Amino acid sequence: MSFRQFVFYNADELSMETKIALLYDCKEISYQWMANKLDCSVSCSRQHVDRTFEEIVGHLKEGSHFVVIDRGTWGDWNNIDHFEIGFRSMEAIDHFLFIEVESAKMPPILEKYRLFPR
Repeated sequence: MSFRQFVFYNADELSMETKIALLYDCKEISYQWMANKLDCSVSCSRQHVDRTFEEIVGHLKEGSHFVVIDRGTWGDWNNIDHFEIGFRSMEAIDHFLFIEVESAKMPPILEKYRLFPR
């Protein structure tokens, strides 16, 4: 398995409404999504959270770190070429959302949201 350099897209420029719409569109075509939280008063490691997608998206705020990344096959045990779309809430108890979408399904999303490599 060989890895290539990650490609980050210009998602920082999107409005909050557009980011939320993008998350829902990507979830619909994803092969998996997951959510974690980091509460350093409990643990210094992220912990899986069993919450609905809507509950996790509710943690997205103006100051959140939002990303659209072409990760290639990195991090996928099945060697799937994929994008990661998600955010880190940047709150006192930090919430993370990771949506994984096969790269072949991303062109319509990239076009719809006018996303280009940075």
